[in-house]
Amino acid sequence: MKKNFLFAISILFFNTTIALSEIQDCNKFDKLSKEYLKCQKDNLLYKSKESGLTDNVDNFKSSKTLSEFLKKNKN
Repeated sequence: MKKNFLFAISILFFNTTIALSEIQDCNKFDKLSKEYLKCQKDNLLYKSKESGLTDNVDNFKSSKTLSEFLKKNKN
């Protein structure tokens, strides 16, 4: 019984994470609704993760000097 429950939960988890990791069509929502803004935010987060922009920002925030930041980006 526990194995069936865990199996069902794991299948549900994997299906929802795959669905959230794709660019969604936001035109089906009103432009002034909070669903549209959430859709746009999710698309922006997906695009920034895909381009590697977030890694560069994290490297910039963690570096103390400009030369340290440039050394991190070189590697």
